[in-house]
Amino acid sequence: MIWDIYGVPDNRLYSNWDLLSNLERFTMWSLKGIRKGKIGEIKININQTNLPENITESYSDIFSKTGIKFNLLVSFAWFLALTNRLHIDLENQVWQRFPNLCSYCGQKPCNCTQWKEGKIKKVILSNQRPKTLSEFQIMFKEIYPPQNRTLEHAGVHLAEELGELSEALHLFQGTHKKKYFNQLEKEIADYFSCLMGVANSVDFDFAQSFYQLFPEKCHVCNQKVCVCNFF
Repeated sequence: MIWDIYGVPDNRLYSNWDLLSNLERFTMWSLKGIRKGKIGEIKININQTNLPENITESYSDIFSKTGIKFNLLVSFAWFLALTNRLHIDLENQVWQRFPNLCSYCGQKPCNCTQWKEGKIKKVILSNQRPKTLSEFQIMFKEIYPPQNRTLEHAGVHLAEELGELSEALHLFQGTHKKKYFNQLEKEIADYFSCLMGVANSVDFDFAQSFYQLFPEKCHVCNQKVCVCNFF
């Protein structure tokens, strides 16, 4: 869907660094919402979200948690643009990294507090691979229960993985070596897992909200193939 909407303008207007920059920008705005707190109490005015003028007031009813949800959703769109550009199969990479188990301790739910480095359990792929974005969110909720950590902790983890993703992209683009591309694929999966972690901590249906914002058309120009200028 994102490729259908943004594939042409992304290829014409945005370099890999532009895509990464926008991913970083909207992720950090989401984290700013976490820092400001008052997650459940604030009903933000649409003018406070830095949205383009042609976004209707009704969006304030959907994205009302200090901008966390809106910015998380938009950051995911830029994230998909980057994975599409690099021809990375996101679904496959996530499953290879998180086969319904924690990628480090190999358990569900995660038991990393009891895991000793150097004694990694063998992760066995199961037949429980999720088929939809909603199912992946549920899978990560079961692996990393949100009640076991604070929203702030989930946000810090997302920021950490964003930095590692950026570093991996710089290494690959600077060297063009396959080993760094392989590392980039892992960081792509890790970022996605942490994005789902924040969504689960905020407690909203990520897939449903994503489709509300991107109903098979650009959320800014409302066209099925985006005609927006460089953003």
